[in-house]
Amino acid sequence: MDNSAIDETITIVNYDSEWPKLYELEKLRVEQALHLLAPRIEHFGSTAVPGMSGKPIVDLLVGVESLALASEHVSELEALGY
Repeated sequence: MDNSAIDETITIVNYDSEWPKLYELEKLRVEQALHLLAPRIEHFGSTAVPGMSGKPIVDLLVGVESLALASEHVSELEALGY
């Protein structure tokens, strides 16, 4: 196995009180893009735990009723940078 592909620097930072706000903003963007699918969007990972240090990346978990319908909205997510 070539370990160079997984050899990257990981930055861990102290908790940032802006993370929940960033999540809410991103959740709104995704909800608007997928509005017809009525997605359930959750904030998870280290940025979702108040006081916990972690990678400064706000993780979203998006659940939809139908993957077939969701696949029709890939372009909307791509337009958001996903």
